[in-house]
Parts: sequence; C-alpha cells; structure tokens
Amino acid sequence: MVTPIEDTVPEVSEDVDADELAEIVDELATMNSDDWSTIAENGVAAAAQLEFAFSAVHEDAATDLLEGVRDDLGYAATATEPQGELDDGVVRGTTSEVSVTKEGLEEWVRRIAAYGLDHEGAVLDGWAVLLD
Repeated sequence: MVTPIEDTVPEVSEDVDADELAEIVDELATMNSDDWSTIAENGVAAAAQLEFAFSAVHEDAATDLLEGVRDDLGYAATATEPQGELDDGVVRGTTSEVSVTKEGLEEWVRRIAAYGLDHEGAVLDGWAVLLD
C-alpha cells in the first residue's frame, strides 16, 4: 500500500508562525502551476510523485533543510548554493511514490511549508506533480 502524502511530513510545529505559514500557503494556492485538478485529471492519485523547491536564506539553512528532507522525510533532495550575495540557496526534492487526495494534498502543502519555516525560515516556492 502506498503511503498517503500527508503522512510523509510531521505535524506543524508549535514554533512555526501561523500567520506566516498561512501567507505562504495562500500564495502557493494562487501562484502554483499545479493543483489537485492536475493530479485528478492525470489519474495519478493512487501513486504520484511530487517535486518541490525551497528558498533558503543562507548556505547553513539550505544544508540543514537538505539533511532534514533526506533524513527525516526520506525524500530525494539536492541543494544549490547561493550564486551571489543577494541570492538564496535552493533545496529541490522529490517525494517517494505516495497516494494523494485533495485534502491530503492541502495538508501536505501546509506541513511541508511549515517544515521549511521550521528549518531556519526556508520558504516553499512551489511544487509540481511528476508525470511520465
């Protein structure tokens, strides 16, 4: 049986600012190119992989998040160092194969965004479903 996507990320920590989290989740709902309809229309809800990206304010934050995404969540991930003084580091990852419901996806987005914030304020920039 494939794990529900929301079960791959821990509950939101009490240390995460609820207003900041809500702002990020709202922005993602507006700006993200994929949403539940992409998963439903492509018939991949029973076994999907999602990719995602975070911006991290400095190299140590990116390293901390990268290690957490790999070790705590079990996702494949890579990090790119900031290219200049004003650039952010980027952590990109891919979930394992998971099952996805509309409610589960909404909860995963909330939890993964909170996970980033809890790792030195990394911001979830977006996610996409991987299609063959």
